[in-house]
Amino acid sequence: MLMSSGCGGKFLQEELVKGIDKEMEAEWKQSGRTSGDLQYNPNILVIAVKMNTIMKCTSFCSRSTNLIKRLYHMSKYTVEIPNVSIGQYILNGFNKRDDKIALVEGITDKKTTFAELHEQIQHVTSNLSALGFGPGHVACLCGFNAPEFAHVFCSVTLLGGALTIANPQLTAGELQTQVNETGTSVLFVTPDCVEKAKVVSQTSKQIRHVIVVGHHHELPTLEKLMRPRPHVTPVVVDPASHVALLPFSSGTTGLPKGVMLTHRNLVAELAALSHEHFLPFGDGDSSLAALPMVHIAGLVIGLLNPLSQGAAVVTLPRFQPDTFLASLEKYKTTFSLIAPPVVNFLATDPSVERYDLSHWRTPYSGAAPLGKDLTETVVRKLGLTGLRQGYGMSETSPATHTTPLDWWKYGSIGVPLPNTESKVVDIDTMATLNAHAHGEIWVRGPQVMKGYLNKPEATRETLMEDGWLRTGDIGYYDDDGHYFVVDRLKEIIKYKGYQIAPAYLESVLLQHPAVCDAAVVGKAHPVHGHLPTAYVVCNTSVTADDIAQFVNMQVAPYKRLRGGVNIVKELPRSPSGKILRKNLL
Repeated sequence: MLMSSGCGGKFLQEELVKGIDKEMEAEWKQSGRTSGDLQYNPNILVIAVKMNTIMKCTSFCSRSTNLIKRLYHMSKYTVEIPNVSIGQYILNGFNKRDDKIALVEGITDKKTTFAELHEQIQHVTSNLSALGFGPGHVACLCGFNAPEFAHVFCSVTLLGGALTIANPQLTAGELQTQVNETGTSVLFVTPDCVEKAKVVSQTSKQIRHVIVVGHHHELPTLEKLMRPRPHVTPVVVDPASHVALLPFSSGTTGLPKGVMLTHRNLVAELAALSHEHFLPFGDGDSSLAALPMVHIAGLVIGLLNPLSQGAAVVTLPRFQPDTFLASLEKYKTTFSLIAPPVVNFLATDPSVERYDLSHWRTPYSGAAPLGKDLTETVVRKLGLTGLRQGYGMSETSPATHTTPLDWWKYGSIGVPLPNTESKVVDIDTMATLNAHAHGEIWVRGPQVMKGYLNKPEATRETLMEDGWLRTGDIGYYDDDGHYFVVDRLKEIIKYKGYQIAPAYLESVLLQHPAVCDAAVVGKAHPVHGHLPTAYVVCNTSVTADDIAQFVNMQVAPYKRLRGGVNIVKELPRSPSGKILRKNLL
């Protein structure tokens, strides 16, 4: 029996810690890893259990307590990460699914089986290779959603190249900047972006080919690349070091930066998502992909995750309310990635009730945390068992946290995905915080980026030497290990030394019956720092003073909307649904 007091008890505690340290060291050496790779070893969970038992029996010295804290933030789930390219990993998911539907174009109802998709990808890979595309090359995909985005991604990565994805709303100048920074040599675009692509290809000398994903009378099309050609052998890559995907960070807190995601990053992400407690797809499951697939969440979670598990994906060019609802009903899809504006639409628009959405078991929201009231409204209205949430960023492939299938909480972004560590850090002292304490969320895991493209200083600011990534999000975790996001670190408003979370004031604004969307920013003030300033979208007639008074009566004096209230027609948002606060300043 363990002693809990006295010199003998303390000695025994220290000896136990030494023994556990040696056991950990042996595990690390045996696996060829360092202490920074602790989260990848499922055997460490056994050690965590041993230490947990000790904690229940005795009080620890500070050194052992710190060790317990670090282990506490590990995901309790693990998955194996195959040592293959991301393209091969996805193709492996097609096994034994030959006659099953893989892709459906939601507007035309055109269907592609897994056998057809596999063959088409092999042809595109061979024809793309014949154009001179190969290891180390970069292709850019810009446009509105199409089923053939799967062909482009798989073919580019099977040839050892990397794909950068670009928002179709970019100007020609903005697209050219991304093309130049990544060294893009092949530009894939949907018909809507052809004219923009022509301008870019004329000014960017490194672009050798522009290929249209869709119909076009003048330029080469992806359909031509699907013509039969002798198959080429996929390029052998080092999954841990070779870059497969180059999304650009959202730019909501700075200039856009290319994010280097390796094959291993993406394989680890898909393997984690497929875990039975998170986003598994079984027989009869399918995904409706309406959010932009040139955004990493739309690409990885909406398209690649279901395909890699042998599930069908119905694609829509973009989110349009009636088309989205009609497609959910027609195809009886069970999963769809959505964003907060879509959740708000589901909660407030009466047209939703005209559709049979009973098959839609998993609405999965990302981009920003959801309020409890909004979540409850949607759950009640649609008769759901829960509204799943996920959390992450381009730098993490993208997800690090997700609500487990059988363990969700209102407002929570979930728990760390398999193989992932997470902690909350004091923004001033960098000390690891306990449950319910607010600080910056840090994450570490195999899905964390290699770094920013050609931006070593930005990489050092975000990615620590021991593998921890600073998310820039303020949050906390509860006693059960569920995480909650409060706000963005760089968006915190500082008024007279007080720190004010915009998200809190936005939640109060949304309680006003006339307000249907809201954003709060800090307006610079020469003496007081920044004044909380609101921008709201209203659905009925109301004055700015009425709204300001409504909020100011409910918050602490220092949180009052001293910068005023502005009534606008709409708020600027990124394609993923995040409020572009910088556009309001």
